[in-house]
Amino acid sequence: MSGQTIAAPSVTVCRVPLLAVCAVITAVFGCSIYANLSLAVAHRADYRFFPPFLRNVDANDYRGLAGENCNIAQSLVDGKGFEHPFNAPAGPTAWMPPVLPTILAALLWVWDGDRDRVAATVIFLQVFVLIGTGLLVLMLVRQTARRVGSGGTVAVFLALLLCHFQMVFQGTQDHWLMVLAVDLLVAGLCWLRPLGRWWTAAGWGLFGGLCGLTNPIIGATWALLSLVTGFRQRAWSRLALAVFVALLTLTPWTVRNYLVFGRLIPVKSNLAYELYQSQCLQPDGLIQRRTFHIHPYTATTREGREYKQLGERAFLDHKCMQFWQAVAADPADFLKRVGQRFLGATLWYEPFDRAVESKRPWTLWLNRLIHPLPFLALLMLAGSAFRERLHAAQWTAIGVYLVYLLPYVGVSYYERYAVPLLGVKVLLVLWALDRLPVLRSIPFALLRKP
Repeated sequence: MSGQTIAAPSVTVCRVPLLAVCAVITAVFGCSIYANLSLAVAHRADYRFFPPFLRNVDANDYRGLAGENCNIAQSLVDGKGFEHPFNAPAGPTAWMPPVLPTILAALLWVWDGDRDRVAATVIFLQVFVLIGTGLLVLMLVRQTARRVGSGGTVAVFLALLLCHFQMVFQGTQDHWLMVLAVDLLVAGLCWLRPLGRWWTAAGWGLFGGLCGLTNPIIGATWALLSLVTGFRQRAWSRLALAVFVALLTLTPWTVRNYLVFGRLIPVKSNLAYELYQSQCLQPDGLIQRRTFHIHPYTATTREGREYKQLGERAFLDHKCMQFWQAVAADPADFLKRVGQRFLGATLWYEPFDRAVESKRPWTLWLNRLIHPLPFLALLMLAGSAFRERLHAAQWTAIGVYLVYLLPYVGVSYYERYAVPLLGVKVLLVLWALDRLPVLRSIPFALLRKP
């Protein structure tokens, strides 16, 4: 980045047209209502009217409640502590970060263990988070783009939202919390000036610690972008305060993990299994639905029986050893899988359930058409920066996209992991569209250059 780019002004919050706000709210509520109408289906053949548009296939997993997270939440409600992530008693765990299980435990307590009511609450939370994402996009585009109007912004937002329809509307996984964390990270970096004062730096550190306890990749994204912000503003002392508060927020959970497992586990323990799963349980570098058929979540699978027999610590030690043995036996295969994950995350869409997608090629190829647009937009923005400098908010979105996605490329990836970047992807596409006239002038400018 050039010195001029670093000095780009921060974004200030402004109003957006009421019609665009109403369009986002109506569209998100409409999609959620449509998805959950499948619960009223009386004849299984009528599931063909809902994604994935196949007879007798019901993709609505509204009671899933993020799997392991809900099992741990139930253990908390039962007074057993942070235990039993899978469908069988298995003892203490650090398999998942603590924030979502704690939220689900609170909801289970409030609704007296009624999972249908908990699921309904999570569905409402998902809806409002997605509406908030749309409003974030509208405000940032209105303040940083000159040629893209609110109508175009809403259209692009809905197009990318529909690409993730099954992920965000037909289940109650952890997407809503991850999307919320990334949205708040982007909004804070663009509007808050988090290291501007001592009290904002302390609050920013608390937020960073909570990001880490929600998802370690989001926590790492917060950390790296906060370091960049601190160096750019030369706010060394306030950066140190933010980092200290973030580490202080992580400390109780880390200490608990050390006391229980006898090793340093800052957030969650299952990195070894993610590596093993991506390297040893599937033919390429991208996780598929059939990969989860032997996941330890189901106690009767091979992996489930091994987890129960060995316990979490010994199980993960074994998976780590198996991963390194596989890499040592064929290092080129590991690099090939990393390349496949990079393509799958950026340019070439591979569905999670390839058997189902093969039965509806029109949606597969539509996704393959739309999926690479954010990454191509990122390249377009970065390539045009020498001609017209990028806004600070645009560099922020580029940084969040890259820092968040690259760890998944290195370790384990499928389409669900990219859902938290929904708002960032929409912003990149819209900013690239806004700069297209600039790009058209670049060849002529180069020709005129002495």
